[in-house]
Amino acid sequence: MEPIVNGIVSLAKVRGLEVDSNDIAELVENHNQELTTEELMELHCVSEQEVMEESSSEEWEVTSKKQSSSTIREMLKAWETVASYIKKHHPNKAVAMRATNLFYDNAVSNFRQILKRRQKISLDRLLL
Repeated sequence: MEPIVNGIVSLAKVRGLEVDSNDIAELVENHNQELTTEELMELHCVSEQEVMEESSSEEWEVTSKKQSSSTIREMLKAWETVASYIKKHHPNKAVAMRATNLFYDNAVSNFRQILKRRQKISLDRLLL
């Protein structure tokens, strides 16, 4: 058990946390019950989400610099056209709404945020 605890402590220190072996022992003692399958799945999903957010924030910086504002505006107009068409013509309105909202939240909103940041920076420069 000690090599595992030491491994956890060193990993925590690499991540910038102030942890010692007593902290890990206390944590293990407080959580000695086995997790249910549902709890394990939830932990896995949270962990995956954190990894995705971390990697996407790094990618976001690179991606945002490569795209011109006019290209992003053009894409946003195209998205509005597609989303509007789907909402009007899809036979299952609830499914269409869920799908378009999901896509917007996971993909399109990123580009809208890029434009908003650029507009704020431009406005800040004008005011200075």
